[in-house]
Amino acid sequence: MAEILVVEETETLNSIQENRIIMSKQDIIKILQKFGLNEYESKVYFALLNFGSAKAGAISLKSEVPQSKIYSVLQSLMSKQLVEMLDGRPKEFRAVPPEIAFRALISEKQKELKELSEEIKVISKLLKSEFEKNITTGIWTIKGKKWKEFFNKVAEMVDRSEKYVYGVTKNYSFTARLGQAVKFAVRRGVKVRVIGLEPPSQKNYLNIKWYIRFGAEVRYFPTSVHPRIVVVDGKEILLRLDNDPSKLEGFSFSSIWSNDKSFAKIFDTYVNNMWKISKPIVISRDIPNLS
Repeated sequence: MAEILVVEETETLNSIQENRIIMSKQDIIKILQKFGLNEYESKVYFALLNFGSAKAGAISLKSEVPQSKIYSVLQSLMSKQLVEMLDGRPKEFRAVPPEIAFRALISEKQKELKELSEEIKVISKLLKSEFEKNITTGIWTIKGKKWKEFFNKVAEMVDRSEKYVYGVTKNYSFTARLGQAVKFAVRRGVKVRVIGLEPPSQKNYLNIKWYIRFGAEVRYFPTSVHPRIVVVDGKEILLRLDNDPSKLEGFSFSSIWSNDKSFAKIFDTYVNNMWKISKPIVISRDIPNLS
C-alpha cells in the first residue's frame, strides 16, 4: 500500500504535511465521502493523489472508474476545485493538494452551518412565541393516578424556564422526560433547585445523585406532610395534593397548575424562603457508605 497524505477530521488542513498515516484505500474513500464526494469522485481523487498527473484512460484504470464515466467525474472534480487540467495534448489531470483543496470545502461547510444555526435561532423564537400564545391561562387541573401527565406537565414547565426552577418533592422522583428537561435547562444556565421532604437514604440515593450530577442543587426540608410544588421563574406554579399522604404508591392525587401572577407570586415567595432554611445535601456526608 502506498503512503498517502490524510487528515483526521479534528485536525487543521494546514498541518497535513506533518501527518502521514498508512490507511487502507477504503478508509481514505470513506473520509473523502465525508467531504461530500461520491464514490467515483473519491476513487479518482485518491488515484491522482497516489500517482500524480495522468491521462483520462490511465486514471480510469487506476481508479477503477468506468471509462464511460471518467470524463464526467473529472469535470465534477474540477468544478469543485479538487482537480486541475494541465496544458498540452493529450490532456492530463492532477489533484489539487488536499491542504489547498479541502480548505475551501471546509470553509463552505462552516458557512452553511453558521447560516443554519442562525435560521434555527429564528425558528426557535417563532415557535416559542407561538407556543406561549397557546398556553392555557387560568387554572389547569387533573385528578386520579395520572403520574405520566403530572410529570409531563412538570417537564413542560422546566422546558419553558429561563432563570430558575424550584421543585418540592417527597423522594426526589423524576422520569426520563423530566430528566432531559432538567439537563437542558441547566445547560441553558437555569438554576434548578430541588427540595426533598425525606432525608437522604439508600432508597433515594440514586435519584439525589442524578440531580446533583446534572447540575441541580438539592436540599432537604424535614416534614411529613407537605404538597408537591413546582415554581418556574415566579410565573407559573404546579401543586400536587395527595389524597392519602401516608401511602407511598398506588394512591390518587389532584394537580393544579396556574400562571396567574398573584397566585404564582405567593408560592414563589414561600418556596424561596423554604429553600433558604433547607439543609444542603452532601452525598459523602449524608450517605457516606454510598458516596
